[in-house]
Amino acid sequence: MRFAVLGGNAASTLQLVDAIAAWPGGQDRRPEIELILHGRSSERLGLMAAACRARAGQLGLDLRVVGEAQRPAALDGADVVLNQIRVGGLQARSVDESLAHDFGLPGEETLGPGGFACAVRTVPALRPVWGDVAHYATGSLVINLTNPAGIVQQAARAGFELEVVSVCDSPVTLLDSVAARLGRGSQEVRSRYVGMNHVGWYLPADLAELDSLGGLVEGIDPALPQLHAGLPSAYLRYYVHPDRVLRAQLGRPTRAQELMRIQEEVLGSLRGGPGSISTPWKRRAVWYSLAVVPLVDAWFNGSEETLIVGLPNRGRIPWLHDDIVIEAAIAIRVPQRLDVLPLPAVPELPRALLSQQAAFETLTTRALLGAATEEGLTRALLANPMVRSVDQARGLVDAIRRSVEAGPG
Repeated sequence: MRFAVLGGNAASTLQLVDAIAAWPGGQDRRPEIELILHGRSSERLGLMAAACRARAGQLGLDLRVVGEAQRPAALDGADVVLNQIRVGGLQARSVDESLAHDFGLPGEETLGPGGFACAVRTVPALRPVWGDVAHYATGSLVINLTNPAGIVQQAARAGFELEVVSVCDSPVTLLDSVAARLGRGSQEVRSRYVGMNHVGWYLPADLAELDSLGGLVEGIDPALPQLHAGLPSAYLRYYVHPDRVLRAQLGRPTRAQELMRIQEEVLGSLRGGPGSISTPWKRRAVWYSLAVVPLVDAWFNGSEETLIVGLPNRGRIPWLHDDIVIEAAIAIRVPQRLDVLPLPAVPELPRALLSQQAAFETLTTRALLGAATEEGLTRALLANPMVRSVDQARGLVDAIRRSVEAGPG
C-alpha cells in the first residue's frame, strides 16, 4: 500500500506510525505499507521521515518511510492520500483564533469567524493540491483532516469532482464516552450520531436515556441536552455560550500558541537524532488511531465496525442540500464499498442549527470557488450562527482579508 501524507512534516505525523503499528484486528490484516511524507519544509521533512523510521524500529514495525518534496512524485500511484495540510501553519491558526476577539466573538479554527478565516486562506491554496490528487492518484482513497473540513471537502468535489472522505476524532471520542456511561459497546451508539464537522449530537432513543448522560460534556449548560433533545459535542459551546468562551480566551495564549510550543519541543528533540524519540506524547494525535487507520483498514479489508465520517449528504437528511458534508455512521462490510446507515430523526433545535451551518458552508464554498467578492464573503459570514449583524460581518470580512494578505506573521 502506497500511503501518501500531504502535510507530512507536521510534528503529529510521528504518531501515525503508532496507529499503523496498532492496526485494527492485528498485523495479519495490515498490508505492507510504504509511507510517503510530503511537505514544504525540507528540513522538517527529513527530520520527520527519519523519526518515523526510528519509531517504526522501536515498535518492531516493518514500514518503509520516504520523505518526498515533490507532490506529483509523492502522489503517483498512491492507494491512500491523507490530506493534513495546514495552510499558513500554526501561526495562521493563532491569528484565526484571536482575530474575532476585536468583534466580541470567540475564536476557533473550524467554527465562527475563525473557521471562516481559515477557509478563506485554505480553499484557494488547496486548488493545485486537489488538481494533483485527481491527476496522479486516480482511484485512491482520499481522506481529509484539514479544517474547516466540510468546506474543504465541498470545494474539492465542486472544483475537481474528487470523492473525499473527511474524518475527525471528536465524534468518536464523544460516542466512546456515551457508550461507557450507558454500559454499551461503542458500535451500538454510533448509528445515533448526526452532525456536521464540530457541530453534532448523540441522539438518544428516549429522554430517560438522555437524563443518564447528564454532565458528560463539559463547558455547556446542564440544561442544554434536554433543550436540544440530544447530547451535543463540546464544540457547541462556541455557538450557545459565545460570551463565556470569549471571556475564557481573553488574556490567554491561543490554542495554536500552545501547540507551537509543543511542536518546537518535539522538533528540537528530533534534531538531537531519531534516538531521542520519547513517549508518552505531550499532545495525543488520537485522530490517527480513532479515525484514519480504522477507515483505511475497513476500505481495504472490509470491517464489521461502524465508522463516523464526513460525506456529501445526498438525501440522507432530506431538508439539507445534497452537497452539504454531514458526519454520520457508515459501514464498509465489503472492501471499497461504502454503505451509509439509517439516521435517527433530528430534533428541532439541532435541525435549526444544522440548517444555518449548512447555509454558511454552502455560501462560503460558493464565494471562494468564485471571485471571492466582498459581497459574497459578507453574505456567507452573515449566515454564520455566531455573527450577529451586517456591520459585524463586513468588519470581519475586511479584517480577515487583511490578515490573509499579510500572512501569518
